[in-house]
Amino acid sequence: MRKSIFITLLVLLSISIASVVAFGEGAATSATPITIYMVPKFTGAPYFTACEQGALQAVSELNELGLPVKFYYMGPSTANTEDEIKTITSIIALHPNALLYSSNDYQALIPVLKQAMAAGIKVVGFDADVADPSARDLFINQVDFNVLARTLIDLVAQNVGPDTGIAILSANPNAANQNAWIAAMKAYMAQSYPKMHIVTIQYGGDLPGSSYQDAQTIINAYYPQAKAIVAITSVAFPMAAQAVLDAGLAGKLYVVGLATPNDMKKYFQTGVVKQDVLWNPVDLGYLALYAANDLVRGMMINNINGTEYIGGGKLGFYAVGPNNVVLLGKPFIFTAQNVNQFNF
Repeated sequence: MRKSIFITLLVLLSISIASVVAFGEGAATSATPITIYMVPKFTGAPYFTACEQGALQAVSELNELGLPVKFYYMGPSTANTEDEIKTITSIIALHPNALLYSSNDYQALIPVLKQAMAAGIKVVGFDADVADPSARDLFINQVDFNVLARTLIDLVAQNVGPDTGIAILSANPNAANQNAWIAAMKAYMAQSYPKMHIVTIQYGGDLPGSSYQDAQTIINAYYPQAKAIVAITSVAFPMAAQAVLDAGLAGKLYVVGLATPNDMKKYFQTGVVKQDVLWNPVDLGYLALYAANDLVRGMMINNINGTEYIGGGKLGFYAVGPNNVVLLGKPFIFTAQNVNQFNF
């Protein structure tokens, strides 16, 4: 059955590409150049740079297919909601075909994203969504929230024990992903590790200095009541690891979280970090770009056993789930044994 569906998708995608290139009518379905903007939470972070790299790979492939894309990457220099809204507002005035966004605030960006949709711009979220699914056409979710929560909490249980206190270092109180992960961690702890508990949640705002200071607060005020730090942003995790290292607590205070492998290699070498959990952000940016292209050109594949699909280039086909969410895949655990195999 799965093989039959896959063959059907291949045939339909081939027909779709051929019709777009040869017979498309109008801006949304022709092979004339389209313009796509990518707006991360903030620029300069290795994580979002990796997302940009993936998008650029997709642009190169689409150009070679005769589906030209003009691509622009821009956003605030730090995690600032107002600056992100201003960036998106300025992009709307340029009338691009599609907008890719990662939201700093799951509520605040809703109005400006709806403005973009009202202006005829296809809106695709990646990495961090907004609370209202009607404010975008698609959201590319990097990983299932519950699966990620289980992965992190299981690692804490394996390394520290099932009845420990943990401290969470997050982004900000309105960060959609982090709030969903925290809720999922709480639910999983209650179900599987009832004696494990959250001692404190600190919000570093996705800023290196603030995240480091909050990690120091955890160490000074909550250790050893909290014997593990779970740092759930790509900025927070290396800062938490550095704080633990500076405090001389490597091997005593367990720290785990989400970050690009390049940011964590030195902490594997010093022994302060044993595991780093993430997905491939290059693939995330790549799939988001392909999704935007499919939307703009009318290349979505509909009604295969009642399911809609997008073509993800070399990654294959992805089903569009409830609330127009597309799931990239499963989390990956980097360790000292495999981290040097990766370069992002």
